[in-house]
Amino acid sequence: MRIAYWAGIPLARQLITASLQSVEGADVLVVDTLPALLDALPEVDALVLSDCPVSEAVEIGRRLRSPDNRVRWMHFITAGREKFLKAGIPSGIRVTDPDGAIAPTVAEHALALLLALGRQLPACAASTGRGEWDRSMAVRARSIEGQSLLVVGYGHVGRQVARRAAAFGARITVVTRTPRHDDVASDIRPLSALEEALSTADAIVVTIALTEQTRHLIGARLFAAVKSGALLVNVARGDVIDQSALAAALHAGRIAAAGLDVTEPEPLPTGDPLWGAPNLLVSGHFAGAGSAPSVERLAQGVVAHAARFVASSGSEV
Repeated sequence: MRIAYWAGIPLARQLITASLQSVEGADVLVVDTLPALLDALPEVDALVLSDCPVSEAVEIGRRLRSPDNRVRWMHFITAGREKFLKAGIPSGIRVTDPDGAIAPTVAEHALALLLALGRQLPACAASTGRGEWDRSMAVRARSIEGQSLLVVGYGHVGRQVARRAAAFGARITVVTRTPRHDDVASDIRPLSALEEALSTADAIVVTIALTEQTRHLIGARLFAAVKSGALLVNVARGDVIDQSALAAALHAGRIAAAGLDVTEPEPLPTGDPLWGAPNLLVSGHFAGAGSAPSVERLAQGVVAHAARFVASSGSEV
C-alpha cells in the first residue's frame, strides 16, 4: 500500500514520517508541496495530511474524483478539516482524524489566555517594557477561582478545558450540541440555551467545531446578552465568532478582554477592526504546539490507522 504524507505543516512531521515508515507493508511517500502531492495522487492508496485553504482542497478533491483514483483513506493530523468539508470529500473515501491527540495542549493554551487576561499580564508586559513598577492594574485583576466558566462546545478540547479550569476552582457550565452527563461540569445545557448561559458567565471559552450551524454562532445579538465584563477566549475556529461584533463588544466594554488563537481569515489582515479593539490578546493559531506527548499521540494515531488500512488491504480503516 502506498501512503502519501503531505507534510504541509511542521507539527509532528519528523515523528509521523518515521512512524509511518515503520508500518509493515506501507510504502511511504513524503511530499512538501501541493504540486508534488497532485503529481503523486494517481499512484497512492491513502493520504495523511492537514486541512488547507479551500482552493487547494478543491484541487485535491477534483483529482480524487477522477476515474483512476486509488485513494480510499484520508487521515487528517489537524483537529479540523473544514476547508475539505467545504470543498467536498468524494464518497467512498474513509476519513479519520487525530481523535483528541492535541486536545490537552490546546486546552492548556486556552487556560493560559484566560489566566493572562484575568491576571492582567498584557498590561504587566507593557509596563515592564516601559521600565515602570505599576500596580494600577491590581484593581482589574481577576481570579478564576469561584468564577462561572462557560465552555461552548464539549468535544475533546472542551472537556480538557473544563478539567483544567475546575482544578482552579471555577464552576463549569457547558453548552453543547449533544448534552450528556459529565462529572466535571455542574451544568450541561443544549446549544439552544447559549444565550441564557452567556448572561451569567464570568468567562467564556469557545471550543465548538465550525459547521454551518455554528458559523457566527456568537454575534451581535448574543454579545448583547453576555454578562457585562466577561472574559472571552476562542480556540475553536475564527468563524464561530462574528469578529466585527466582537470588536464592537470590546470597545463597548461588554467584553472586558478577549484572547484569540484563531481568526478569520488567518493571518488577520492589517487594518482589520479587531486590531484596534482594546484588551485584545492574539496568538497566531499555535495552541496545539509545544507538547511532546501531543506529538507522540498524533504519530501513534497515524500509525494505528495506517496499520489497520494496510492489514485490511485498504478495504476499511
